[in-house]
Amino acid sequence: MSIDEEAPIWTIDSSEYVVNDRFMKLRADACTTPQGGKVGRYYVLELADWVNCIAIDEEDNVIMLNHYRHGVQKYISEFIGGGIEASDPSPMDAAKREMEEEVGYTGGTYYHVGTSYPNPANHTNQVHTFLAIGGKIDKDQSLEAGETLTFEKIPFKTAIEQMSAPDAVYPAIYIAALFHTMNFIRASSDPALEHLKQYA
Repeated sequence: MSIDEEAPIWTIDSSEYVVNDRFMKLRADACTTPQGGKVGRYYVLELADWVNCIAIDEEDNVIMLNHYRHGVQKYISEFIGGGIEASDPSPMDAAKREMEEEVGYTGGTYYHVGTSYPNPANHTNQVHTFLAIGGKIDKDQSLEAGETLTFEKIPFKTAIEQMSAPDAVYPAIYIAALFHTMNFIRASSDPALEHLKQYA
């Protein structure tokens, strides 16, 4: 499906920040639609881009986090990831940093497998997903004060089955990460990924 890049967009008549700090910027826009409609206060979250990384070891296990998420006050099963920082030269560098900080993973080969919008209705950020193979966990975790997590290795096949179950509830960004990764593996001609096609 093609998108008309020339289609008219909303005009921002005025804008103010309701929250403006290191972690989040919440903006309230007053807008006029192309049809002339007036939108008095439309809230937009300005968030930094995010990275996800699916790391698969030599035994075809994937590293999964058990991460406490205060919004739902539960531990959630997730792939490794986090926000891109201003000091990160690129999304791939951010992915490598997150891998080292959260589980002590270093080395290996990284593939950029896809990018998506978490919620373009009122979020500005994108999520960049990477696949990592061939590295190893050889360092201690280096977690931030706001991170409460453990990690485990489970078979990649099991992760796919669990996340694909009709009654499974996972963060949408990780469902998208798995979708991007499986599509990338299917289409890849890289010999290093050939054995993973049995799962994708």
